[in-house]
Parts: sequence; C-alpha cells; structure tokens
Amino acid sequence: MSPIEFSRRQTLGLAAAAVVGTTFAAAPAQAASNRWVRETLRRMSLEQKVGQLFVSYVYGPTADTADQRNTNLYGVATPAEVVRKYRLGGVIYFAWTDSVANPDQIARLSNGLQSASLDNQGIPLQISTDQEHGVVFRVGPPATQFPGAMALGATRSATNARTAGGIGGRELKAVGVSTDFAPVADVNVNPLNPVIGVRSFSSDPQLVAQLTAAQVAGYQRDGRIVSTAKHFPGHGDTATDSHTGIPVISHTREQWNTIDRPPFEAAIRAGIESIMTAHIVVPALDPSGDPATLSKPILTGILREQLGFDGVVITDSLGMQGVRDKYGDAEIPLRAIEAGVDQLLMPVDLDLAYNSVLNAVRSGRISEQRIDQSLERILSLKLKTGVVDHPYVDLTRVSKIVGTPANYAAAQRIADQSTTLLKNDAGLLPLSPASRKILVAGYTPAVLGAALQKRGATTTVKDTGATPTDAKIDDAVAASAAADLTIVLTMKAWDTAVTDKQAKQQKLVNALLATGRPVIVVAVRDPYDVAYFAAARTTLATYSYAAVSHEALAKVLYGEIAPTGKLPVDIPTAADPTQSLYPFGHGLTWDAKETRLTVASYNIHAGAGEDNVFDLDRTALAIKALDADVVGLEEVDVHWDARSQWRDTIAELAEKLGMYAGFAPIYDLDPPAAGQPRRQYGVGVLSRFPLQRTENHPITRLSTQDPNPVPAPAPGFLEAELDVRGRRVHVYVTHLDYRADPSVRLAQVDDTVKILARDRKKDLQILVGDFNAEHDAPELAKLWGRLDDSWTEAAATTGGPSTYPAVTPVKRIDFVTVGAGFRVQHAAVPPESTASDHRPVVADLYFRP
Repeated sequence: MSPIEFSRRQTLGLAAAAVVGTTFAAAPAQAASNRWVRETLRRMSLEQKVGQLFVSYVYGPTADTADQRNTNLYGVATPAEVVRKYRLGGVIYFAWTDSVANPDQIARLSNGLQSASLDNQGIPLQISTDQEHGVVFRVGPPATQFPGAMALGATRSATNARTAGGIGGRELKAVGVSTDFAPVADVNVNPLNPVIGVRSFSSDPQLVAQLTAAQVAGYQRDGRIVSTAKHFPGHGDTATDSHTGIPVISHTREQWNTIDRPPFEAAIRAGIESIMTAHIVVPALDPSGDPATLSKPILTGILREQLGFDGVVITDSLGMQGVRDKYGDAEIPLRAIEAGVDQLLMPVDLDLAYNSVLNAVRSGRISEQRIDQSLERILSLKLKTGVVDHPYVDLTRVSKIVGTPANYAAAQRIADQSTTLLKNDAGLLPLSPASRKILVAGYTPAVLGAALQKRGATTTVKDTGATPTDAKIDDAVAASAAADLTIVLTMKAWDTAVTDKQAKQQKLVNALLATGRPVIVVAVRDPYDVAYFAAARTTLATYSYAAVSHEALAKVLYGEIAPTGKLPVDIPTAADPTQSLYPFGHGLTWDAKETRLTVASYNIHAGAGEDNVFDLDRTALAIKALDADVVGLEEVDVHWDARSQWRDTIAELAEKLGMYAGFAPIYDLDPPAAGQPRRQYGVGVLSRFPLQRTENHPITRLSTQDPNPVPAPAPGFLEAELDVRGRRVHVYVTHLDYRADPSVRLAQVDDTVKILARDRKKDLQILVGDFNAEHDAPELAKLWGRLDDSWTEAAATTGGPSTYPAVTPVKRIDFVTVGAGFRVQHAAVPPESTASDHRPVVADLYFRP
C-alpha cells in the first residue's frame, strides 16, 4: 500500500463517518475531506484537470478488449487506453457499448477501468449509467427491474420510491457503478411529451417533489451511490424530443416556480449530490435563446444562487441535437462551463471537446481557477461515495447482492400496487379462476402470456410490436375468433409522430374491438393511449412493460389482488387535450378477498338452426358470447331429420368451447326407426372448471308426452360438483314442466329442496332452471325460501307468455338462483340470441374462498 493510498483511506474513514452520523466529529471529517481534495488538486496537471470534467462511453465488455469502434472514435483500441489517453473523470455504461451483459461482466469491467484510471493518475473513475427503471434501464436481468417512476406515482408511496432507489443503488454499487442518472424530477404536464412521459412520477408537482426526495434518500443514504436529479430546469412540458430538436418551454416565471421548481428544491433539501441539465430553451428564465445547458442565468443565477445548489452539475448528452443546434461542438463545452456546468457528458467528438477546453484555459478564456471550482466538487463527490477509498468491487459478493429473491419480491410488491383499472364497463374483471382461451396481442405480450398460462389459461401470443404490419393485424384478428378473451397491449399508441407514424397500433386495437368479442386494452407504457380507443369497455394502465408489471397485471386480471393504482396524471380526450377523459386520481377497484364466478342459463332447441335443423356451430357461438364459467343447459331438446347425422350435442359443444360437460336425460332417447327422427332430450352443464362429480337425481316430473301426466320420480335433475379455489360448488340444472297441476308443482319443489339439503352447509349451491310457471306461484315459495333468488336481480323474465296445448298461458321463467355464501354482483337478460328460441340469464356471482 502506497503512502498516498493509506492517506486516502484514513481520510475517507473520517468523511464517511460524517455522512452516516457516527460519533466522529463533523469538523475534523470535513477538514480531512477538504485536505484530500486540496492535495489532489495541487498535484494534478492541467491535462488531468480537464480530463476530469468529461464523462464518456467506451466500447467493449472488458477494459482490455480491443474494439474498432474505439479506434475509430478515440484513436486507441481498448477502453483502458481511452481512459488513460483523456484522463477521464468518468465513464457511462450502455448496452450498445457492450458494457452491461451481466453483473459479473459489469463488475470486472468496472475493476479494469478503475485500475487503468488509478495507474494513470491516482484518481478513481466516476462510473455512471441511466438506471431509471421502467422503460429506461441499462442493467437488465438478473438485476432487479422495478416498474419505473410513473408506476411509483400510481402507488402514491414515498416508501416504495425510497425502496426502489435503495435496492437499485445497492445493486449498482455492487457492480462498480457509483452514479445513477436518476430520478427524473420533471413534471409531465404535457400528455404529448415525446421524451419524458412515464419517466416522470406525475403531472402533480407536489407528488413529484415528494417521490423525488424519497428516491434521492434511497439512492444516496440506503444505496450509497450518487443520485442525479434531471432534467433541470424541467423537461415535463415539451412537445419536442431534445434528442432530435430543441424544445422551447413557454412557462412563465410564475408557472416555472409552481410547476417545475418544487421537485428540484425537494431534491436539494434531500441532499442531492448531482443535477443534470436539460437541452431546452425557457425564455422566461433566459431570453437569450440558449438552451439551459449553456445558460448562466439558469445554471448559475437560479440553480446555484437562488436554489443554493453546490453539488455537481452535469450536462445531458452533448451529442443531442437540442444542444448542438446553435453552436459548434468545439464551442458547446466552453459555454457549458461558463454557464456553471461541472461535468460534460458524452461530447460528439471527445478529442475535439477535450482540446477545446484545454486551449480555452491556456488562452485565458476560461481560468484555471474556474476549472478548479468544478474539480473540487467532482473530487468531493468521489470521496463521499467511497470510490476513492474502495475503487474496486468484490466479485465474490456480486451474486449475493444483485437480483436476490428478496429484491425481486420487493419489486413485485411495488408493481402490485401500481396497476390502474380505468374502465370496466363490460364487467369483464376480475376474471374467474376458470381456464379459458386467451389471445394476448400487441407490444411484448410473451411475459403476460406466460403469466396467464400459469393460471390455467390456454394462451395464444401474437407479438405485433409498436408498428404492426397489416398482415400481423389480420393474423391477430383471425386468432381472436378462437379465443374466449383478447388482451391487447399498447405502447405509445398515441404517438403517431415518432413511435407509430401510421397509427398501426390504433388500427390493431380497433380491429379487435370491431369483432364484438371480449377485449381488454392495456396501456403498458403511457396511460394516454386509452383515450384513442373510445369503443374499448375495459382498459387498464401499467406504466411499464417490466416483467413485474406483467405479473401484477395477471394478478389483477384474475382477481388475486385488487387494482389499487391511482392515475398520477390526467388523461385528456384524444380530440381535445383540454378536456379530461380520466382525472388525476382516477382508479377503480374491487374486494380482492372475493372470487368471481359467472353462471348462465341456456336452452337448446331444434329451432336453433335454419329450417328447424339444429345448427351446432351457431349454438356454440351463441354460448361463447355469454362468456360464462358455468352454463346450465336447462333444456336440451334437439331433433335430427333425414338430412342430419346423429350427434352427441353436449360433447361436441364442449369440444368446440373448450369446456367440460355433463348431461342428464329426462327420458330415454327415441330409438332410430323408419320415419321417426332421433331426439336428444334432457338437461346439461358446460363448465370451464373440471367436473369433480356428476349425478342425475330422480325427481317428480310431468311427462312431456301430453296429455298423460306422470307424477313419479324419474331422472332429469342434474348435479355437477366443482372445485373453485378450494370451495365445493354444487351446480344443479333442472327443466320442470310446471303445468296446471299445483300438486305436481309442490312435489317437484319438495324433491328439489330435499336434494339440496344433502349438501354440507359450507358448500356453495347454484340452481339453474326453466319453469313453466308464474314467478309468484305460491307453490314455488318453498324453493325461493331455500335459495336467494338472483333471477330477480335481472328485473325481468325471459320469454313472455307462451301457450301450450291443453294448458292455460303461463310465464316461462329461466333463472339462475344461488344459496348462502354467494353475493350477486349483477344479473341480466342479454339481448335475444339468434341461436336460441328464448333468452338466457347471466349472473355474476362472488364468494369468499
């Protein structure tokens, strides 16, 4: 250990003690820190000082990897040589520079670069990256992936924001990254902002301020890395992407004070060590037309003097068009330093920029004293983060810190609180736990498809991307025909200027909605997408397409958790940005302790097809349209004539619908005989849940072969037993010809009640039936007393008066009625179906497992 290293380590111990508030005296620690900075500055050459101002990227997965891109750009082949040649103060990692393949590789690269820097000038590098999480991240899995800023805004939790910052910071530090360019402190008040969007916490300045301060504490106090608030003075109301143009912010000084200033003030109060500038023009703050990055009135006058920030000011990338429009690449670094900048990030031509600053100091345009001011801040920052004392990371500890099960669980808990249900007009959600065929289409659908499949769904995945072709749209629409449900994911579908210039995502979603089949639209990035799908009756926002966000979405869809996210922004209408479609704070929910079960009645008759010939396909489509988990077929009465083959109706329906089936004949099937049609007559059940048991109970009935009543027990009362999330559910299906004989009615009700009484009290009971009787017939009172009549929730009967031979007119009553333990959320009589001779009843039921 050299004397310099030993001195540096002693100094850091005192400085670190001051940071964490131990018993070391603050004054000696600060004095020691200042002494190290002064001593380091004194021994540095001008070339070293200028190099410390620059943070640039280098190509290659290791410090000693030769890469032609380095040679082309810097004149030397390896990352280590780039660091040594320009005496860099810092490097920044990206995927496209091959810097972030996996945690072990990143850690080895960091150690190699630190070695190159220390060997060259005795000062460690500041290694940085943009790990905002959500839609902007550089270090991917197995590092923990959080859902991002706007998702945190939807949770309204400062604790969540700090947790994400703390875990993210510790994982970065473990691989040698000492600075994260996060959080985004911009207030996204412009829904058409092309560059910020979900990278912002909210459109509410106070919420952004609260969560920004919390994340600063997470990164710096818990994670022990540098946090960088960006993009000062506020990038949230831009309509131009500063990567490709120069945005002009029209805020008045008063508006800036109200909207943009609070988050940066909160960050400074929280002890933020670094602030990044924005390449935006704000005439109210500086009428010169210079971008904020090059504006002394903004960076020195407001940020330094008014807000009192004395940490490191770093530019956004100097390769962005927003800062290059007005001045040349040699002039930009000089004006940035003159404005008050300390660090220069990613100049287009590092050699040109480096020598431009060096020559400006030698010529006297920029004083060396001014350079030293920035160097004091930069060196102090390196000292505070511990990189001076511990420049290398322990490779054996990387896997113990990065992507641990505990960290993953924390990210999932946060994501679970962020999903926002915006619209549920079709009553599709929550889904029951039954198996179903689901098409998942749109942007990055594979992860959600896998999550749904784990829950018993049969999924078809169609990844159509952000700019789907017409062929992919047609393919997705065709696939939806075989699905019970379609879920389509959108990513900046509103942005037809840059992301999706031909509005193909909008075309995809609208084509799926036009099928008339159940569709759920999920905005997996900007929630503003939902304004462009007026026909959608079920919409959600996740603010992120990270894996944890897809898992949280699956949980919400299946009712495993309640959606608790609240909009952190206003969503305006597509036609008029001044009109609100959904206000800030909007978000629907339900009781997550309840499980949904949708039950329908249905009647299959010979008349279900054209020419009075049974049409299986049309009947299957009509039953599918009910979107029910259990369908009680309270009358199956199907004839086949000479043109038709004998078919097992229920078995074929079940196969077409992907459901389980049970059938109970009410009387024997007619034998095939010359001149006589075959007939299938009885009751049945179709279920998305496996049938644990079926039984055809004898019950007093009337023969349909009028006028010969036969009031004797005979089969024709079907029981199907299901298991739904651990609860035993009995589904009974009956068709009782309650004609004009009250005594038979009473016998039938007595039989029904006796059968129901056999079940355990804790079991759930559902009765689906078809009564040819008035609803208020006194003989039925005993049955309605045994069960809660959910049919009455529909406030209507189904068929109207029907006259039968030798019988007075009566009401035909189709019903779904349930026993204790069920809550009837909704019951309705949907529109007349062309595949049935009468109208079904659909009831949405809830129970507690």
